[in-house]
Amino acid sequence: MSDKNKPKSLAEVRAPYEATDYVAMDGKKKVVARVHRMNPDLDALLERHGAAEAIFVTAWNPRSQVKPKAENDAAHARLQEILEEEDLEFLPHEGRSQTGDWAEQGFLVLDLPPLDALALAEMFGQNAIVWQPLGQPAHVLFTRLAVE
Repeated sequence: MSDKNKPKSLAEVRAPYEATDYVAMDGKKKVVARVHRMNPDLDALLERHGAAEAIFVTAWNPRSQVKPKAENDAAHARLQEILEEEDLEFLPHEGRSQTGDWAEQGFLVLDLPPLDALALAEMFGQNAIVWQPLGQPAHVLFTRLAVE
């Protein structure tokens, strides 16, 4: 097996999630969250919405493989349809690398249980989600795809 085809370790899969700013839009207010940090602005957003937890999820670039914008946009629209069909409360979010070299569109979903969020992420080929319970730091949670 060449190094290119060698499976990534969980640390390698986790690293981009830890180096991302998660920017949610709550009306005109931007709320920025980071993994492994307390995020008081996100806690305030949760309190405003009467929510106990939040999930950052995207349908863009499954398995961390860059896809054409049209493909990403179609997957994003399908994810939004599912969230609406399930009558979930969600806000738009953008995951941005801290170096500014990429960004992905997604959603901040309120009060979606983490196991349900992981199943949803797997439907879209995602390696992980970011979960933040009220009053705690945000955490990376891996789907089964990350360990295959």
